[in-house]
Amino acid sequence: MKWLSKQFVFWLNRIAPWVGGHRVPVISTEELAHRIHARDPSLVLVDARSDAERSVSRIPGAISMDEFQRRCSEFGERCVVASCTVGGRSWFFAHRCIRQGMNAVNHQDGILGWCESGLELESPTGEVTHNVHTHNRWFRAPDGYQQVNRKCDSGHRVGE
Repeated sequence: MKWLSKQFVFWLNRIAPWVGGHRVPVISTEELAHRIHARDPSLVLVDARSDAERSVSRIPGAISMDEFQRRCSEFGERCVVASCTVGGRSWFFAHRCIRQGMNAVNHQDGILGWCESGLELESPTGEVTHNVHTHNRWFRAPDGYQQVNRKCDSGHRVGE
C-alpha cells in the first residue's frame, strides 16, 4: 500500500504547479511515528478521513478536520500533518492549509501505511485497537489488522 500511496502523492505533486497549485511536502510514517513518540509539540496531526472511518480507529493523537478548524487559532506556527487512508484526501487538506499560509505536510503513507509498518492505532476512546477502516473495498488491511468498513447513514459503505 505504501507504494501506491507514494505514487499517488508523487503524481499529485507533479501536476499541482501545472494547475496553479502548490507541491505539498511529505512526511514518512517512520518520521511521523518518531515525532509522535517523542511528543513533538511542534506538530498537530489532522485526520482527513470521514466520521465513519475515524469511528473505527485513528493514528494516536490525531484530531478531525472539524476540530482543527474550530481550534485553528490555538495551533499558531505548528506544523500541520495531514493524514488519511492512502495520502490523497490528506494531500488536498494540506494543500488548502498551505494556500492559507500554514506550514503543512502530507503523511503520504496514510493510516494503511501506518498499519503496514506494524504501528498501533487507537480507538476513539484512546484504547489500542487493530481495527482499521480501509475507505473502500479495493484497499485491504495489512496482516495483523482487522478490516472494518462501517456504513454511513445513507446505508452505503463509506467510499463506495
